[in-house]
Amino acid sequence: MKLPHRFENIAGLTLVALSLLATAPAMAQTIISNETLVTTTFVVNKKPATAYCGGTGCRATVSMFAPLLVSCPASTGQTCTFHISLDTKVSIGFANGCCTLGPTGFYQFLVDGVAPTIGPTTKHGDYLFEKNVLLSVPVASRQSYPASVLTAVTNSSSNSHTISVKLGCQDADNEGGCQATAYSTTMRVDVFEP
Repeated sequence: MKLPHRFENIAGLTLVALSLLATAPAMAQTIISNETLVTTTFVVNKKPATAYCGGTGCRATVSMFAPLLVSCPASTGQTCTFHISLDTKVSIGFANGCCTLGPTGFYQFLVDGVAPTIGPTTKHGDYLFEKNVLLSVPVASRQSYPASVLTAVTNSSSNSHTISVKLGCQDADNEGGCQATAYSTTMRVDVFEP
């Protein structure tokens, strides 16, 4: 008779634990609804962009596109939501070709010079796509690393907003530098209004 009672207690505790785990991510989300797509801008870059640094523990970034001006058609003081979608093929490795544990790879998104207000990026606008990935061959292969970022912008004296996107690498494990190259990159910016 005690076995079913113990099972009920374990099952109850398991359900409580699972509900707590399921609640944590839900509370971190941002929901944006009832917005209308106003414009879409596409950008294509066929030229490679390489971020490189040769020092131990270094960090390097390189622009993937020229800064892009995107308009929010709302009036002064009003907001728009920008959805930035990025798709590129990236190879990443160490500057000196050593080691089997790879460096960190990231994109840096800045809108009007600051990190996107919704994200998901760090406070510096970094969007991590690779960290210490095991390099199985001496020459890194090209991998697809898409990114999707949201930001809210408010019009002030101008309704134009500058979007800049950089590719970056960091030698987080102090292995002697890093290198990341993006090939054939596309970006889409959708502008939404409430």
